[in-house]
Amino acid sequence: MGRALEEVLAKVGFLEAASAEGLRRLARASELRTLVRGGVLFLEGDPVERFFVVVEGWVKVYKGHPDGDRQIVLHLEGPGSPLAEVAVFLDEARYPASAEAATPAQVLAVPKGTFLELLEAEPAVARGALRYLAQRQRALIRLLAKLTFQDVLERLVGYLVERLEAEGQGFELPTNAELAALLGTVPEIMSRTLSRFYKQGWIRLENRHVWIENEVVLIAVAKG
Repeated sequence: MGRALEEVLAKVGFLEAASAEGLRRLARASELRTLVRGGVLFLEGDPVERFFVVVEGWVKVYKGHPDGDRQIVLHLEGPGSPLAEVAVFLDEARYPASAEAATPAQVLAVPKGTFLELLEAEPAVARGALRYLAQRQRALIRLLAKLTFQDVLERLVGYLVERLEAEGQGFELPTNAELAALLGTVPEIMSRTLSRFYKQGWIRLENRHVWIENEVVLIAVAKG
């Protein structure tokens, strides 16, 4: 299993430049965790002791609303993607958001101390980490721009088109509650917007699977 863990780590963008020995040290210190859907990986405010790499399934990172009834999904990560790698560099050493399994998932837990030792020993890995942190910051800025300047209709169209381009027709939608959290709204509005798309004939829905009937019209509607 050790060799398999090294291969998982080697596919993480900022670890691609790590030496074979460096990957072996990380793999030996890491552990696999299995999560059921909804299983908590970490909570906002927990001490940062490790970062994670998704091996199977999907994990969402989110911020909860103070009323406890709502959340906004900051990002959704699948196989090969790291989680909480930014948090290991924070002075307060506490997770700034929470994470839970959006589907049954398996993750690799990588100790913070071992990772920081690797950064000090291998400058190429440190440079890769800096590039990755810059990319993550850019992604969060884009998310903020969407939430600030786009309405729900525009956000939903953008999401559907991105999924279509990545997966093709017939991709599976999250629940309305999960989709609302991902796009910064509430389930009721998400349900009404999806219903409108369906009734207008812009999309076809079958058991939460989506076919976009007219991508050009859908984008034109979003742009007004």
